[in-house]
Amino acid sequence: MTLVGILKRNSGIFCLIGLFLLLSTSCNTNKSYQNNTFTFNSTFLDSLFNDAIKNKQIPAAAVYIAVDGKAVYHKGFGKKDIASNVPLKKTDIFRIASMTKAVTATASMQLVEKGKLSLDDPVYKYLPEFKNPTVLIDVLPDSSFTSRLAKSEITIRQLLTHTSGIGYGFQSEIYNALIIKNGISEGFEERPILLRENIKKLAQIPLMHDPGEKYTYSLSMDVMGAVIEVASGEKLDEYFYNHIIKPMGMIDTYFYLPDEKANRLVSVYEHNGDKTGFIPATYPFTEYPVQGAKMFLSGGADLNSTVLDIGIFGQMLLNKGIYNGTRILESSSVETITSGQTEHGWWDYDIGFGVSVVTKEGAAKKPMSVGSYDWGGFFDTYGWVDPQKNFVAVLLLQMYPTNEFEIHQKFQQITYEIINEHD
Repeated sequence: MTLVGILKRNSGIFCLIGLFLLLSTSCNTNKSYQNNTFTFNSTFLDSLFNDAIKNKQIPAAAVYIAVDGKAVYHKGFGKKDIASNVPLKKTDIFRIASMTKAVTATASMQLVEKGKLSLDDPVYKYLPEFKNPTVLIDVLPDSSFTSRLAKSEITIRQLLTHTSGIGYGFQSEIYNALIIKNGISEGFEERPILLRENIKKLAQIPLMHDPGEKYTYSLSMDVMGAVIEVASGEKLDEYFYNHIIKPMGMIDTYFYLPDEKANRLVSVYEHNGDKTGFIPATYPFTEYPVQGAKMFLSGGADLNSTVLDIGIFGQMLLNKGIYNGTRILESSSVETITSGQTEHGWWDYDIGFGVSVVTKEGAAKKPMSVGSYDWGGFFDTYGWVDPQKNFVAVLLLQMYPTNEFEIHQKFQQITYEIINEHD
């Protein structure tokens, strides 16, 4: 995904995946997976990941591809934990961070279908503290601020498209000062903080701009999580489990891992100074899935999952809302989620609900077809769906800062070369 999980408490860093690297490869048949429609050659993907591990570009990777509804590639590479020399299994669990946003969008559209939400409802209908929002003008030396009344109320649709005017701390130094002063969590939380309490604090600070004015990647999906709780009468984790996770058989997707699965959490790494190896990530907030208060439920950041479970979720979207005979969403809701709702402004994507959607201009520059959509996470996780070519692909890494060797781009290019061989 072009935006790969942009979230860091208070001082975060905006992480981007750049233009896709073109590879020159040709298909051979030394190793393959048989699908109903074609033989999926795995040789070059195996080489990509084995070489990336050998050359210390990444410590580990889990990979999944399904074509025409059938898994054709599902593997793990490298070490789950380097210090203990534990190999990564394809069933190991990754922090998927902002990939959570697509699940929150799915929950939101379920509630729209049930008549419990409307996309053009004002947010204050569910969260009264958001009535009469203001827009930030300046933060003064004593940490007080000046603001003006916003031109309009925030709507549910604006939360889902990041056009609400809410931001993340990394977006603006003066906005971040208010995030810090008010102790607002941006996810990856070990402190005993509840979602509803956090959202009430967020509502007390001004917006970065008027609602609907422009796209600003934000805590809007955390606010949406609180709306889901109010509209459904269930806690966010309960709602996800009862209406999305359990019905689809996503057996390894959690906000916080149960004790019996804690040892499957993949360690987070960064490169050492000369990029000849890895050290544990110096980013401090990586153990939240298995330690701390385990109370905070971020609709924008905090799920943990496996490459298979993410593949299942992507397949449900590709199937227009159905997985294994169970309808999760109406096809019209999937169309809404995966259609461009607003222009991104400076990438070759439009913004759907929790996903980015490739435009005609974007498809001319990268392998993805027009209308493909992707979503990613802060710790270098990424997945996409290509409806025209009828496949889902997911690559999960655990690095921060994110991988610098364009592994996602290479993975995407090779995948398309294999699939295009059989068009």
